[in-house]
Amino acid sequence: MRQRYLPWMVAFVEGFSTLAVEVIAIRLAVPVVGSSIVLTGVMLGVVLLALSAGYWRGGALSSGWDAARTRKTLSRNLLLAAVLYGALAFPLEARLLERLLEWDFSLPLAIGVDAVVLLLLPIYLASQTVPMLAEITNVDGHAGRASGTVLFFSTLGSVAGGIVTPVWLFPAIGVIRTSYVVCALLACAGTAMAFSWAFAGALALIAAVSAWAAPRNELFYFDSPYQTIRIEENRKDDGRVERVMVVGGGRASGIYSDTGETSFPYTRAVFAALKKCEADSLLVIGAAGFNLPRDAATVPRMRVIDAVDIDPAVRGISERHFLREALSPKIRFLPLSGRYAARKLHQEGRHYGFTLIDAYFGQGIPEELVTKEFFDDVRRISDRTVANMILDRDLESNFARSVLATFRAAFGAAWLLEVTPGDSYLANYLVGSWPLDGAKEWKGEGTLYRDDKNSAGRDHVAMKW
Repeated sequence: MRQRYLPWMVAFVEGFSTLAVEVIAIRLAVPVVGSSIVLTGVMLGVVLLALSAGYWRGGALSSGWDAARTRKTLSRNLLLAAVLYGALAFPLEARLLERLLEWDFSLPLAIGVDAVVLLLLPIYLASQTVPMLAEITNVDGHAGRASGTVLFFSTLGSVAGGIVTPVWLFPAIGVIRTSYVVCALLACAGTAMAFSWAFAGALALIAAVSAWAAPRNELFYFDSPYQTIRIEENRKDDGRVERVMVVGGGRASGIYSDTGETSFPYTRAVFAALKKCEADSLLVIGAAGFNLPRDAATVPRMRVIDAVDIDPAVRGISERHFLREALSPKIRFLPLSGRYAARKLHQEGRHYGFTLIDAYFGQGIPEELVTKEFFDDVRRISDRTVANMILDRDLESNFARSVLATFRAAFGAAWLLEVTPGDSYLANYLVGSWPLDGAKEWKGEGTLYRDDKNSAGRDHVAMKW
């Protein structure tokens, strides 16, 4: 590898790592706080703060140094960044975020403190690469050309990091092992800047790390671009073994391992309501383990069963590792976002006798699926709608009151059926647009969630923590 190309390769690696780190950081936080726009916005702000500080400091330092000292500092910075990411930032991010929320930090403040404590320093160190490389390569006095070239390769790396990380690396090797690859890239770039002859060895190391990171028969764990999916088996108090699909940190679907019978009470309650109302068409938004579509397919009168999930991986995982059976030909799977699917189905003239909204099982919630506009979209295509929700048992939180008020504003009523009796703080409720057996009508008040003003993410975190 010719030495004159080395700075451009290092610039590419720096840009790749910066965007990859941001994507990884957001992904690691999603099981704790959900895919909130607050998470993305605060993380982006901290990353840009670190970048701007690093650019300024790197330029100020390198302007007074010779090339040898600049190369030495640049190499040290990249190696330190790799160590900080691998030893502190990635392993501790979710745990620190949980602790901050337990200490009653607000959602934006918790995310901001978490990012500043763990990510600010390594990003600051790595971002000094750009001005330092520009100083090193400015051998003919054309500073604009030197800095422009470095920024070109750094930005090109950022484009690659922003696309390759979630689209290819997460599904191929998982989030944790992707973080190992990013750390290895930075370490290799730092080593190569100190010893240019080492770059070929660095590439070999990257290949070895990537090969080691490839999954080995991990049938029950998968990181998709959207969420982490796990299949677990646990013995219940009655001695039966329950197989559970865990999606985004929440228990999404369950069956008994010996018979394949649906084990979650809410799914059994929804299936009973479906059979009683005599609907012949079913829409499920949030397919997860496909329990209800599978069970509904056994009802002779059911002619249409559509299951929607934003993650295209869930069907294959469910058939192979969760249900361990092929789904009925009656079931049509639509790998679309719930919001887009509701509008698309309305435009196609589709209408359903029964709809289950089952997209709120993770640690966080999709904010766009709790707004008045979304519920209006569902109402247009469904005669009866029921939503599966985890709420505080007393229904006193801002989230519970607001989401129920929003549901009622769209459907005209909100009928509540508690399916997990007990004394725990959180409870599993079915929220129906009609009076399900045993349900009570909710008469409370709350602030509506709308597309242009939606605090559902923060309210949900406040309820959970």
